[in-house]
Amino acid sequence: EFNIEFPESHDKQQMIADGFQRKSAANFDCCVGAVDGILIWIHRPSAKCCGEASCDAGKFFCGRKLKYGLNCQAVCDAEGRFLDFSILYPGSTADCLAFESMTLHRKLQDGLLAPDLCLFGDNAYLNSTFMATPYSGGSMSLSKDAFNFYHSQLRIQIECAFGKFSQRWGILRSALPKRMTVKKSIALVFALAKLHNFCTDERETIELLPARDTSHIEQVGGVPLVAVGDHDILIPQQLIGGGEHFDGIDRNERRRYQRRFRGILLPRERLLATIIDSGLQRPQPTGRTA
Repeated sequence: EFNIEFPESHDKQQMIADGFQRKSAANFDCCVGAVDGILIWIHRPSAKCCGEASCDAGKFFCGRKLKYGLNCQAVCDAEGRFLDFSILYPGSTADCLAFESMTLHRKLQDGLLAPDLCLFGDNAYLNSTFMATPYSGGSMSLSKDAFNFYHSQLRIQIECAFGKFSQRWGILRSALPKRMTVKKSIALVFALAKLHNFCTDERETIELLPARDTSHIEQVGGVPLVAVGDHDILIPQQLIGGGEHFDGIDRNERRRYQRRFRGILLPRERLLATIIDSGLQRPQPTGRTA
């Protein structure tokens, strides 16, 4: 089965949450997927492609990454398998807006998830009944800082998935062929995502490219894969994070959205209570004494 569609079965959702729990040092048991966006790098689209997309070429330009592209939203499980996948907006679009335009988002609002389960996302998304995001602010309690650490431990799985995706299919590390239309670019990326899931299911190892091939990709302008944190997976950092903004989203609308959850114990707050009750703190960096 090559379709990429978030499972509606609560039993399957619980199996996904169990997979994340096994990776959680804080024993978080409610994560049913990690979500983030990646820029699919393309050349400046033609006037015809812009007309079909009903926007000008500037909308495709991601100012944070200085590249033309498409905003790709994906949700993955603990093994890096894509559970949902969407390319609906050009590269300048905020991750929040692109995510809220997904069919998955509507289903989430309609009660798709089993009780107490939620997605884990970064602060490009809005904290809600079905999405747990990190706490933000210059100064925060030790318990909130600890929550952010253990939350990141699971949320980063989507960045690792993007790393495997672009390492498996090196074409994604460069601008897609210039003559390829936007529609064909989207079709190609979806096909590669389905093959990525097939390879993950078959436990196919990711072959490291010979040094000369990696060097060639970077010499012609392709982005490098870099190690982030303590993870062994290499990540195309220059293609991740382009949608971490709220441009084009009314601030008052965001506030109204968040006011809807006043008085409701959200997943993030339940997990924070778990952190407090267990006395967990952010681990000290290796080689540093307390």
